[in-house]
Amino acid sequence: MNAIVFPDLTDAIVQLRIICGLLFIPHIIGQFTVKDAVFAFFETAGLKPAWIFVRTALVVQTLALLGMVLGIYVFYAAWLGGIFMICAGMAAFKVSKGRWFWNLGGCEFHMFWGLCCIIVALHSPA
Repeated sequence: MNAIVFPDLTDAIVQLRIICGLLFIPHIIGQFTVKDAVFAFFETAGLKPAWIFVRTALVVQTLALLGMVLGIYVFYAAWLGGIFMICAGMAAFKVSKGRWFWNLGGCEFHMFWGLCCIIVALHSPA
């Protein structure tokens, strides 16, 4: 019988992994609560038809969330989340017309989050 293995919550990479994963929750919720704004963002970013990209984003974010928080295929989930967030940052940069700071609609937060996910991936076994 296999025992349940709990993560070492004193490990900084485990902490970062869980935080990065949990941060997908507001993004997922936002796709249901502010649908018009989400679709408008995707359209403005040039991701058409928006509904396909919104659904794809929902699946990607859900997989990254579950993988990183539950510790399932962390290497792949973290790479998936990291690449997704860097792409989201590039879209935010385009839509905001080159703004960096997140409080002005820029890509700063997305890029930071994406890089944190990649750091988790680089410290996780494949």
